[in-house]
Amino acid sequence: MPAFWRENYSGWEGFNFEEFADIVSRQASLFISANFNFKKLAVEEIRKYSRRKMVSLASKMVEDTRIDHYTRWGAPGIRAQLVNIKNKKLEMDFVTEGDDRSMHILNAVSPGFTCSIPFSRHAVDEINTKLN
Repeated sequence: MPAFWRENYSGWEGFNFEEFADIVSRQASLFISANFNFKKLAVEEIRKYSRRKMVSLASKMVEDTRIDHYTRWGAPGIRAQLVNIKNKKLEMDFVTEGDDRSMHILNAVSPGFTCSIPFSRHAVDEINTKLN
């Protein structure tokens, strides 16, 4: 689900108008001229704020899932997704940057349990390559 400021974890707590305005203006720009189907993605993601929509999606994965099973929202998890502002596209792969003194992970596309160890090996290999 989209976050409209950095600490958008629970309602309006931590609201930051400057961050909100920056994010909304960048998203409006992507809505108009992105090099991927941002409009469709934006609509799909905003719809996830609806409990009915989320339960409908969950019911496709788990039998007997009903809206009355969900009476309150849980704490959200926020994962950053890098947007290439120059090319107006989402980065869909890992993006790293660095030299022989530092390594920066700029985009870690859902490095959950299934790929966290292989990705960490990849990052270490990149660091070792730059050191040699």
